[in-house]
Amino acid sequence: MARTILLLMGMTPEVRIFEGILPHLPNAKIVSWIEPVPRESIEQYAARLADTIHTDEPPVVCGVSFGGIVAQELAARLNAKACVVISSVRSPRELPPWVRLLTRLPRSSFDVVLRLAVRIATFVPRKVRTVSTARLTKLFGRSGAWHRWACGAALGWRPSRGVSCVPVVRIHGSRDSTFPIKYLPPDVTVLDGGHTIVWTHASEIANVIRRVAS
Repeated sequence: MARTILLLMGMTPEVRIFEGILPHLPNAKIVSWIEPVPRESIEQYAARLADTIHTDEPPVVCGVSFGGIVAQELAARLNAKACVVISSVRSPRELPPWVRLLTRLPRSSFDVVLRLAVRIATFVPRKVRTVSTARLTKLFGRSGAWHRWACGAALGWRPSRGVSCVPVVRIHGSRDSTFPIKYLPPDVTVLDGGHTIVWTHASEIANVIRRVAS
């Protein structure tokens, strides 16, 4: 029996990002996000998520972007064979310098700071919004609660001890602007790939995952 492959989405819960790789991975299953508890850490969230997953043997856990962070904690709790981290980071030290500054804030301050940044972003006219300000507007209001939690939890993430025990394979695009490759050492580099390589280079990503699962 082929090994189960678990796929975790990014911060935006959009299953379509896996449309390209699913035909190549018949034993893959997309893991749906569960509702977070206010001020819940990535470690706590992954522990609850693990309780919803049942496999006959150690799976391969794959995560994209924010999902790559959760995947590492989830893999540790599922005794996974391996973890494939796509377009993501392995620790806060690999975040861009300006983002690393935010990680020094107390966890209790993240939500306050995010709400303030989001409020400012909503006042920026659409015509002059940058990619960053446009992303911030997604965090606004009740509909942005998930994104605010995910951002805060990611900034406060401190890898648990079990994460270092799971074999990790990292796939990263050479032109990723969200997590620039110069701040991290990938195992597999996708040339000219951006942050959405799981979509734009689906067969290449699927081949790597298949090798890891074999």
